Amino acid sequence: MRKITILTADIRRHRCHCVGLLIILLLAGASISQAQTSRFAAAYYNRGNERFKKGDLDGAIADFDAALTFDPRWALAYNLRGSARCKKGDLDGCIADYTRAIEIDPRLALAYFDRGKARNDKGDLDGSIADYTTAIEIDHQLSSAYNNRGNARRVKGELDEAFADFKVAARLEPHNAVVYNNLGLVRRAKGDLRGAIADYDKAIKINPRLADAYSNRGNARQDIGDLNGSIADYDQAIKIDPSFAKAYGNRALARLFQGDVAGAEKDFDQCLRLDPKLKPALEEEIMKVRRRLATRK
Repeated sequence: MRKITILTADIRRHRCHCVGLLIILLLAGASISQAQTSRFAAAYYNRGNERFKKGDLDGAIADFDAALTFDPRWALAYNLRGSARCKKGDLDGCIADYTRAIEIDPRLALAYFDRGKARNDKGDLDGSIADYTTAIEIDHQLSSAYNNRGNARRVKGELDEAFADFKVAARLEPHNAVVYNNLGLVRRAKGDLRGAIADYDKAIKINPRLADAYSNRGNARQDIGDLNGSIADYDQAIKIDPSFAKAYGNRALARLFQGDVAGAEKDFDQCLRLDPKLKPALEEEIMKVRRRLATRK
């Protein structure tokens, strides 16, 4: 008589083969599912990126939301969604996204840089400077981080530190007109008017369409008493950007110095039509000009 145990052993062996096959199939299914998830996430991310470039911010945010549903630890998706939110003016939302990107990837210099910009826009200069500093520590060649940190330091009145940042930015990116414009701002604030004009000259040589550089050079020329030169610069700034309210205001001050009251009033009116918020600052500058003119008599 055959032993039943032999039959039992065969059944167990068959059962083991079935269990092993089931595990293989489950693992394969999981692998396929993960691959599909990654493809779906990438598809939404890529479409979101294209929508972002085209200015469709709501569509971009929706796509990044979907991408993050499939891959909730995609730091770049959080970062780019933050950029879209920032462009919509949602500074708190974009800072939250940049922070999440940093939590996932603490070496993502771009996230620190972008959060620094958003914090600067909120008026958090110290937080902004801290983020730019971390971005620079991660990527020493990130010239825009030096430039932006320099701007934040300049606004805080830390002129020597700002100047050092702009010098590094100019070394890393010697054909960036904006950096030379910013160097000029610091030199003027430090009283080096000739040096400031030289920096604005460089900025204009690199980018003859940079209206800010003409307007700022006009300010420096006005400071040294070159009223005709300053007015010529303001004229050029306005020609490039007819909506440049500050250029009209500064040209008005130069014309007032020259005694061209009618021309000054016309420029003042245009300045305030373009940007009514400039009225308090403009009135203060007008009083300064009038006091200086009174001392000449």
